[in-house]
Amino acid sequence: MKYIIILTIFISCTPPVDYFGNSVEFKKEIIYLTKFREDSYVKDKYYLTFRQVYEMEENEIKLRDETLERYLNLIMSYYGYSEKKIVLKKNKNFLKPLFHVIVQFN
Repeated sequence: MKYIIILTIFISCTPPVDYFGNSVEFKKEIIYLTKFREDSYVKDKYYLTFRQVYEMEENEIKLRDETLERYLNLIMSYYGYSEKKIVLKKNKNFLKPLFHVIVQFN
């Protein structure tokens, strides 16, 4: 029982890690990638789920968009895409603050 309590405290104190294994600081990064799924019907269409800060202010939207662009450029360079089109951007802040993006790459 003692080990479970220690493990719980240790896990809750570790910084969040994004999809690619990079540690994230919420003071500098407003969002970080947690899920990356490919559409099973449409080729090169991906569903990205980001975790974000709970209460985002107006001045932080620019920082969020810059971080999103960095992630999209990283995906493009990794998979060899040359173009991207953001199909949908959607916030969900009910229980977990999430940011969903649908992207079509070429």
